[in-house]
Parts: sequence; C-alpha cells; structure tokens
Amino acid sequence: MEKIELKYRTWYKGSAPKPIKLEIPGWSGEHNSHKNGDIPQPWHCPPFVEGSTYGLELCYPFDTEARITFENGKLKVEGDFTKESEECGVDLPPFKSFTPTHFGMTSSVDIKVPTGYVLRTEPHPRFFTDTTNTVPCCLTGHLQTDWWPKVFFVVFKNPIEGQTLIFRKDEPYVQILIIPKKISYDIKEMTTSKINERRLYDDKIGKYARNFVKNDWRDNSGQKFDDKYKVLSGVVAKYGSNSIRSFVESVEQKVEKNKKFSRRLLIKRKNESVQDKEK
Repeated sequence: MEKIELKYRTWYKGSAPKPIKLEIPGWSGEHNSHKNGDIPQPWHCPPFVEGSTYGLELCYPFDTEARITFENGKLKVEGDFTKESEECGVDLPPFKSFTPTHFGMTSSVDIKVPTGYVLRTEPHPRFFTDTTNTVPCCLTGHLQTDWWPKVFFVVFKNPIEGQTLIFRKDEPYVQILIIPKKISYDIKEMTTSKINERRLYDDKIGKYARNFVKNDWRDNSGQKFDDKYKVLSGVVAKYGSNSIRSFVESVEQKVEKNKKFSRRLLIKRKNESVQDKEK
C-alpha cells in the first residue's frame, strides 16, 4: 500500500486534515443489522463506504455558526464574527462571493503534497446522504500545492432560493484526495473472449450467489438485499482478483454435486417406494 506524506500549516483556528470515518448514527446512516424489515442505510453499501473513507476531510474551524442563503441575486451570510475578527485581525466572515453562482471559504490550512501530485477537492460524503439540504456542495478542483504556498480557499455552489447552507464548528465540509498530477488513459473495447468470460461469470455470480452469501434480507418495503459484493471483495483482498474465477467455480461444483446427489437420492427413494408397494 502506497503511503503519501503530507505537510501542513494552519492559520488562526485551522486544523489538520484527518481520515474520514463513518458517523453511525449520523451522516452515514442509522445503526441496524441488515435484518428483514430494516431500512437500507448508506453504510450498507461497500462501494460507498470505501469511497467515503478513502480520502481526508477538512472541518469548519470557526466558533461562529454561519448560515448561507441566496436572496435577490445576492449571497447572504448570517453569523456574528465580531469576536473572532478581533482575535485574528482579519475582517470576517471567511466567505466571499466571487461569481454569480459560487462562493469561496478559506480552509485556514496550507497543505503541501509531494511533487507530481495534486490536492483534489470533492464534496464530503455527507453531502450525498443529507436530507436537510443544509450541507454545502464543494466543487471539484485540483490544487498544485507542491509549489503553491498559500492557505487555500474552497469553492462551493451557491444555495438555491429558499435554501440555507449551514457551517458549524468541527463539521466536515470537503473531502480531499491526493492523486497523480498527470494521468493517461488507454481506453480499449474488450476482446470477444474477455466479453464472453465476464458475461459467463456475471451469470454464475447471479446464479450461485445464494450459495455463498453470508447475509440476505428484505428491507421494510420488501426489496431483497444480500452481501455477495462484500463476500467476493473479501476473497479478492485475501487471494487476489484472479481468485474470483476459482471461487465461483468451486461453489458451482459443490452445488452441482449436491444436485446430483439429491437426484440420486430421490430416484433411490422412488424405487424403494415402488418396491414397497409391490410387496
């Protein structure tokens, strides 16, 4: 596993970036056990969990809660920053509207990435699970902080009319990823043999999943769920991606063997029944 070294400095009450952890109960869902009748939760989904915990988060560092609205074509910030303005010697609030559709906020931190990498900003995972429409939507951006030495600002989409975005002390507002500065994609269509192979194992996973899943259940609306992705992901983590083929085939062989045994047993019982009747 690659380890990336980050160096940072903070301004005023800024804090260091930290790994994202699921908040249960909280933005990643309520706690339940994947049992019949449960309501599906975001943390039930392995791709969401892995994507949400892959990066780092920055949290709102100011003590003053800020409420952001957009009225009559203008951005409005509610919050009394008088005390903090006096403390830091800068005229707050820390927000600025610089386009008709977006506004920025200081991150209060400078993060130096290694040479050849960039700092990528993305919406924090809690934006996608929010049902209150109060979580800010950060724009995607690449910052070349290997040489850019300034405390950077983060850009957000303006709230729509009637919507209020809320920034609270220590609440995360952005996810950051450290990725290569340049990347080239070699995009090719699969060969016929590879297409047929993936279709085959697509079908087999669907056909035999119930024979290797560890948990299957129906939610409160009757929809069926199981953990086949999680089980197979665990196999790959332990034995490598090529292990899926042998794993699925071993399940298939076991199932088909049991079917043959069951058929022989059924035939045997039928024959015995016929013989008993004849006697």
